[in-house]
Amino acid sequence: MPDPGAVLTRNWLHFGRILRGLGFDAGPARMLPFLAALTVIDLRRPDDLRTAVHIHFARRRDELFLLDRALAAFLRANAPPGELPAPPATTSSDRGASITITGRQLKVLDEDGAAEGAEEQEVASYSQAEVLRRKDFDTLTEAEMAEVRRLIRLMRLPAGLTRSRRARAGGHDRLDIRRLLRRSLRFGGELLVFSWKSPTLRPRPLVLLCDISGSMERYTRLLLNFTYALKSASTRVEVFVFATRLTRITRLLRSHDVDAALNRVMASVDDWSGGTRIGEAIESFNRRYARRVLSHGATVAIISDGWDRGDAAQMRQAIARLQRSCHRLIWMNPLMGAPGYEPLTLGLQAALPFVDDFLPAHNLANLEALGVLLLETAHRRPVRRQTLVTASA
Repeated sequence: MPDPGAVLTRNWLHFGRILRGLGFDAGPARMLPFLAALTVIDLRRPDDLRTAVHIHFARRRDELFLLDRALAAFLRANAPPGELPAPPATTSSDRGASITITGRQLKVLDEDGAAEGAEEQEVASYSQAEVLRRKDFDTLTEAEMAEVRRLIRLMRLPAGLTRSRRARAGGHDRLDIRRLLRRSLRFGGELLVFSWKSPTLRPRPLVLLCDISGSMERYTRLLLNFTYALKSASTRVEVFVFATRLTRITRLLRSHDVDAALNRVMASVDDWSGGTRIGEAIESFNRRYARRVLSHGATVAIISDGWDRGDAAQMRQAIARLQRSCHRLIWMNPLMGAPGYEPLTLGLQAALPFVDDFLPAHNLANLEALGVLLLETAHRRPVRRQTLVTASA
């Protein structure tokens, strides 16, 4: 007969595998404390078991419902044959999507591999997330839009690291002369114990300039959710919005409630869904904020469709100065998802020679790609040929 404790452990390890398939962090760092908790609680009390699952695997309040459904399906699949309760009716409207988890996935098989009594259960999950990742924001229904906003709030984009001027003890990059001389006093001034130091690694600052003009109205709320997620993940993020004028909203996004934060932004911005003067907004940023927020080698990302009512010459001068001041200049355009799109507006034609990366921003996968780019390019500056561009202009 197999050891009951080993079978119990294998069962709950299968539960962790199911949670990972649903998008939860159920790796060893969370599973080991969870298994230890199972040894001290009464497994016959559903409330205690559900609380243990919530504590170890839930990150947000809206994930509790999905954890409860997964736990219920897991316990039903492992119940003795003939005692399986009838599964509750589940539709695709639960949490926006559903998947089918088989009893073979949920039930630990015995030595002979039998799976008698196992039946399929339906559990709400993120199964439609992959479809929504590739779907154009402009084609989303209201329900899909709400689900995409929820997925954006869960995003944790990696921030690229850069070397700080401050150093920390350790490593073998360079000698720590001050500590070396201080330690030499123990040996009568002889340099016997060498001390080393290395640069401190810090997240590279990120500055977001988001277009909230009328032509961007379909994307504005989603993109502000994206900026909120970035701001929540790192303290070195500055956020500005612009239409006919530039507004700094970094402090307005400092809230645990994303809807309250975005409502404050909408209430404080006077030119919401107005006209667009991109060159004037960038010039205002260069004059008022650039020296303060770009002094530590920040990356700048402009999110705009490029429709501009301002002067193209003003745009060219402002964007050229902005590129010279930052580590990397990225322009993300939601219109790039349209078939046959070409950047033919005068504003974009003036700006593109000074843009290091011109990226799409029409679906969730594009927003995730920004995090990959920030991670891969944190240590190197792009090759720029500003002199040739300026001369040809």
